[in-house]
Amino acid sequence: MMEVKEILRNYLKEEFEIEDDPDFTDDAHLFDMGFLDSLGATQVILFIEEEFNIEITQKDLILHPMNTVDEITLVIEEKLN
Repeated sequence: MMEVKEILRNYLKEEFEIEDDPDFTDDAHLFDMGFLDSLGATQVILFIEEEFNIEITQKDLILHPMNTVDEITLVIEEKLN
């Protein structure tokens, strides 16, 4: 089975047409670097909820930074455990 981070990374690359951008790393700030905007963030949350069968609540968004692939992966893995 693919790892959470790999699934997330593949989704972002495909959905947001990032391809092989050298600036796209697991610790790149997705918003500051222009990979995601608020609409994109909503799409990512919907994808996560559907793909991993978890709920990302408003509280999660307040309590956890979710600006990088690494940060988002941590939240998903925490919810899965």
